[in-house]
Amino acid sequence: MTSHWLFQLVVLAVLLAWVVGAYNRMVRLRTAIISAWEQIVAALVKRSEAMAAVVEAVREPLASEAATLQALAEADAKQRAAADGVRQARARIADVSLWVNAEAAVASPASRLRALIELQPALIHESAQGPQLAAALAGWRESEPRLLFVRQGFNDAVERYNTAIHQWPTRLIASPLGFRSAGRI
Repeated sequence: MTSHWLFQLVVLAVLLAWVVGAYNRMVRLRTAIISAWEQIVAALVKRSEAMAAVVEAVREPLASEAATLQALAEADAKQRAAADGVRQARARIADVSLWVNAEAAVASPASRLRALIELQPALIHESAQGPQLAAALAGWRESEPRLLFVRQGFNDAVERYNTAIHQWPTRLIASPLGFRSAGRI
């Protein structure tokens, strides 16, 4: 009876060590997602600042396009609010989907504003706001590739996490311990 009890104790200890190890791995992977999201937020902040500077520089010369400028500001504000929701919810699928939709809503007014500026090169070359506008546009253009890069890093982190929580036998403990699938962007 003693050897049977000892065998059960060893099996229980191995099982407990595995649960602790699997839990730590899932926490580490979820933390990587949060870290990757913080990089996205940093890139979004830089882009938002650049877009706001562009909007401010062209507000007067493009007064007839106030609706486009307002639409861009509103879409950017919604995108930032959705990004905060993703941060707080640890990249829950529904919150990530809301952010993706909000991010897509930024694209149309942003493209329209860039096209309007390109159609009026005098805004950059001949106006008093020209140097500031050129610098803001450069910052905006530089933020786009960085945003694409950090989005890919986020998606990679989400893929590793989702794969880990759906692998057997980890999936047996993932749900009871509160680990849910994360959303990709």
